[in-house]
Amino acid sequence: MKINIASVINSDGAKLSIEKEFQVGTFEFAGNEYTFEKPVQITGEIKNIGSALKIALELRGEYTSYCDRCGCDIAETVFGEAEENITGENVEVDSEMFTLNGHVLDISGAVESLVYSSLPMRNLCSDDCKGLCSKCGTDLNKSECNCDTTRYDPRFAIFRKLAGNGEV
Repeated sequence: MKINIASVINSDGAKLSIEKEFQVGTFEFAGNEYTFEKPVQITGEIKNIGSALKIALELRGEYTSYCDRCGCDIAETVFGEAEENITGENVEVDSEMFTLNGHVLDISGAVESLVYSSLPMRNLCSDDCKGLCSKCGTDLNKSECNCDTTRYDPRFAIFRKLAGNGEV
């Protein structure tokens, strides 16, 4: 995603608005698969603050994935914000986040990082999702199962063994 910054690079206080779309597609991240069927919307501003360029970006998009507890499909909205100051020193050098070639600034790396950092740590279909039974695999949101879900403290296993019937 390339932006011509010639209008702001040499003018203190100059601003440049950003309104772009970024095609993300499908990718795997942190054990989940994410699909962005529509491009994410990128808005923001590049401002010359004298000694540096200040870049403020906002990202909004919709993705589909699956619930980490029960495995059902989910659709969610992702929103993220980032601000970065770029000084003459780190603009000259290509980096993962920004690349300057003449008066063209490539922010693709920054947008990709913003997508990744805006994703939730855990995808849930609802806050009270019960997940799957660890013994039989029944979706506990839809039905109950008859599995024994009693949890025993493993430190007392010897007492259950001594009792002979497995109960203490």
